[in-house]
Amino acid sequence: MGAGEMPSPPVTPARRTALFTLASLHVILCSGTAYGWTAIRPVLLNAGVFAASTEVDQARKLNLMSTMGIAANALCKLPLGMILDKCGPRATSILGGLMVTGGSLLLALGDRDSLYQMASGYFLLGVAGPFVQMPCFQFSELYGAAKGSAMSQLVTCFELSTGVFEVMHMLNVSSWNVSLPSMFIAFSAVGGFITVTAVFFWPDAPHKPPPPPAGAVGSSGAGQPPPPSLTQVSLMKQICSGPFAIATSFMVVHIFRQGLILATIGPQMEAFFPEKQASFLSDAFSIVLPLGFLPMAVLTAAGAAGYILSRPNLAFVFVNLLSMTYGLMLLVPNVYVYFAMFVIFPLARQFVFSTFFSYTAGMFGYASFGRISGVASTIAGLVQLTMSEVVTRTEKGGAPFPATMSAAQRWQIVDLVLALIPALLLVQPIIALAAQRRAERDEASGGNYETDGDDMESGMPGERIGSSRRESRGATLNAPLLMGLDIARESSHISIVDLGNSVSSQVNKGSLCGADKWDIYASSHASPALLSGSYLPSARRPLGTPTSYTGSMLGRSLANPSSGLGSQGTDEIGCRVLYFMVFGFEF
Repeated sequence: MGAGEMPSPPVTPARRTALFTLASLHVILCSGTAYGWTAIRPVLLNAGVFAASTEVDQARKLNLMSTMGIAANALCKLPLGMILDKCGPRATSILGGLMVTGGSLLLALGDRDSLYQMASGYFLLGVAGPFVQMPCFQFSELYGAAKGSAMSQLVTCFELSTGVFEVMHMLNVSSWNVSLPSMFIAFSAVGGFITVTAVFFWPDAPHKPPPPPAGAVGSSGAGQPPPPSLTQVSLMKQICSGPFAIATSFMVVHIFRQGLILATIGPQMEAFFPEKQASFLSDAFSIVLPLGFLPMAVLTAAGAAGYILSRPNLAFVFVNLLSMTYGLMLLVPNVYVYFAMFVIFPLARQFVFSTFFSYTAGMFGYASFGRISGVASTIAGLVQLTMSEVVTRTEKGGAPFPATMSAAQRWQIVDLVLALIPALLLVQPIIALAAQRRAERDEASGGNYETDGDDMESGMPGERIGSSRRESRGATLNAPLLMGLDIARESSHISIVDLGNSVSSQVNKGSLCGADKWDIYASSHASPALLSGSYLPSARRPLGTPTSYTGSMLGRSLANPSSGLGSQGTDEIGCRVLYFMVFGFEF
């Protein structure tokens, strides 16, 4: 929790449920409508939007219209973040509701041959989504330790909102034949509902989590303050940090890939499949996309979503692998493979946003949550503006594609490149997970060890390695060890291993002037100071043990057999050290 952030007053369970239900309804109604382009496009064509243009020009204008709405959804988040952090959730959500109303009325009553009016209406709907959605995330703090599951539910609701245009499509093509103006006039009432409920129920300041209890993970447990986190530094330092670069790279890659697929899945299927199959698959995608909340809901109910999201490294690896999977599926022009891709794609989309928002909220805190997510999303939106050019070159041909290539071959190259790009994002979290597992194995094999400050963080900043186990088991370890009451065989063995590793390292650096094992052993036997902490790496000393304690304790045991190291005795320790000095390995 950043400086100046105070925990919110308690909220009754009934009020918490009511607020979270209302927030979920806000998100469902309009947060992701701009991503339902595949469903609304046939409705616009039936309504005669850009009908006065040529077929090629009409397709170009529709592509530009979709790009404006989807890119606006990302680009608006920098000003949105500033407004959210400055004015609070209530004012931000009110603005979102007003934009929903304005965009809907413009699409309903505007000139259908005017690119400016039609694109502006869709642009407003794209901007309104985050203005409604972002103020809802702070309600996840009401659930404490279960906030990861609450966050994933809100992102699931975001996926449901892409089905709003599918409902409009069904009403338009059904026997009711509801017109485009009638549907968007009705949808403008949604903006009014959001505005009114935000006025009466949304807070002026975001809900804050309660402070962690004394002795919880992250506290020193010894009266020392915890190390400063990114929630306590300036916005500029947060933006210049490694975690921000990780989150931004993650968003840039996945927002671009998802936007491209949503805008081009129809043309791609027309290139890969016969006309009837392409039309069938396009309709199926429009139906399955909003229903993608079902697998996410199952994972949330089972606790799997919360488990993954509470572990940033695992979440990044899982999402990138899932995204590569659906990207590679696009290369297989098979109906059943595409159906499987239709199921995986919305699930991956939900995990992308859940991971990003959970990571940024936990890493940077809610004091700068809006601006941090806004800067990252704006960068992603700027990159996404290139999508229109990519689509045009892929559909019509041109550099870098050879002139002899067919549209299907060009799409396969684009799909392959985009499917492999997330592999670059796997490197950092996999390294961090490997380091974490290695540390956990070390703890399991030889007891608890503390690390220096630089080692306490895994490769992915913000995820501590086994901190809870160290905290919980530290009390049982420290008392007997520090009092010299008992030293287990495996503990003395690891101390000797570390002694050897440290000695080898010091010899390589020349600090022992080429002393061999006999010199070291003789010196340590005569002068215990040489076995002080400089020969035992801090990354492997027992938890809570001063740097010089373990080595000097071993030195005292060798020089003074009466020092009393418990039932293990000093003879075995001395013999084990001597054995190591002579033969170079342990027994």
